[in-house]
Amino acid sequence: MSSDVLTSLTARAIALSPNSQNSVKKIKLKVFWKTINFWTDAYINEYHNAALSIAERLVAEQYWDRNGNIRNNRFTCEDFAIRLLCEFASARQLPVKLKTGTREYRNMEIYQPDEHDRYLSHMYGFTEMVMLTYGAPDMQRVGENVVAVATAAELKPGDILAQAHDRPGDVAHHIQVAMSVSPQQIEIKQGNTSGISVRPFTTVRRLLGSNMADPQNDGYAGMPIESGVYEKQSAGWNYKNLTTGSTREDFLKIFQLYRWNFMEFNRA
Repeated sequence: MSSDVLTSLTARAIALSPNSQNSVKKIKLKVFWKTINFWTDAYINEYHNAALSIAERLVAEQYWDRNGNIRNNRFTCEDFAIRLLCEFASARQLPVKLKTGTREYRNMEIYQPDEHDRYLSHMYGFTEMVMLTYGAPDMQRVGENVVAVATAAELKPGDILAQAHDRPGDVAHHIQVAMSVSPQQIEIKQGNTSGISVRPFTTVRRLLGSNMADPQNDGYAGMPIESGVYEKQSAGWNYKNLTTGSTREDFLKIFQLYRWNFMEFNRA
């Protein structure tokens, strides 16, 4: 049996007859990291305090790719937010539960070969699995993945800014993560996307074997982590991307503000 699968968990089967009353059913789990602890106010505060240092490490971190080349981390916008969360949670053995239009993902799941065999049993495997189907609109799943933050003044490091009010139906299409927050300034970091990332272009590329959403695919569209800053003005918040130099006036007004739904992650 693969070491990737935890087999020590057993669950009593539902008694269908007197003869089956004492039967047990073995359940195989895919364990990306064990859940030993649960989210508390103290862990949530620690996450906010750690968000900037984790992000800075991800900016500087390098690795060898499958061809032996040295690479820096690259992320799409929502993928960066997911990785930051999971870096913190996995190191402290805290649960993560994220939902997309495809399914719900957990750091400990009932093993399914088709779902799990391509992913190694560690934090990197989990994030790659989630990133394949998790998009910016999934950051708007209030009560599931996130809770709403009412105002910019309530933002904390590690919170999520979802660009949405410039699209029909207010559907999110870009994600930023707050790094530091003061009454006059909000610093953010973000992943980004290279190339055209809208249908039908992405569908055609996927049919040709190039999946922009899959971190395991050579066609992955993630880019190096970018930094930006919002400055409060007399009317609104002006934005500057410190990596590219681009600027936008009163930019924050088209964003929705969220925080990870940490306590929901604790629920079975």
